[in-house]
Amino acid sequence: MRILSIEKSPRGGKYIISFDDGNEVPVSREVLIDFGLRKNDEVAADRLEFLKETQAVHEAYNAAGRLLNYRMRTRAELEQRLKKKGFQDTVVDNVMQKLSKLGLIDDVRFADAFVATKVASRPVGRRELERGLRERGVSKGDAERALSHVSDEETQLNLALRAAETKLRSLARFEQAKRRDKLISFLARRGFDWDVIKQVTRRVFEGNEDAVDL
Repeated sequence: MRILSIEKSPRGGKYIISFDDGNEVPVSREVLIDFGLRKNDEVAADRLEFLKETQAVHEAYNAAGRLLNYRMRTRAELEQRLKKKGFQDTVVDNVMQKLSKLGLIDDVRFADAFVATKVASRPVGRRELERGLRERGVSKGDAERALSHVSDEETQLNLALRAAETKLRSLARFEQAKRRDKLISFLARRGFDWDVIKQVTRRVFEGNEDAVDL
């Protein structure tokens, strides 16, 4: 196939390569320069397919960059978003390899940052953190590593006490037994284990027989 023309598209900043067989291929300036294509060049069918794939990788890489500029993401999240945009599996795999080599996706780093941010902004229990990591595609091993920093009993107890202190302000109008029940439900929803909830409830309602009998 012979290139009839290479013209800049009025929209999107791409160049349209027109071939003598009627094919028109839009490419970015970077890809056009990399391939060194000019008018009247002969392009074999396999080279044309490689050109199209290279352009797709270029577009997918830029799309991934925009997503990462917004916030950190796991490999699974990026793969899902790129495939949803219509990029083929081979293209997405290529982009994931590039991003990994550059250190732009790192599930271990993501998991550590996720746990640290969640704990600092809104005290939650291990189960809630684990659920959040699982939903974002973090592997069990990477999740366990990140959670190990906040899984000890003392840390979980302190987080639950922080959560309880805030919640109790909104429960002041209820009688004590009702406050206790609502606090237990609240801490359970926040992902704290039952042993931690019992300790917090007993500490908060110290001297209350209902609390002691939990």
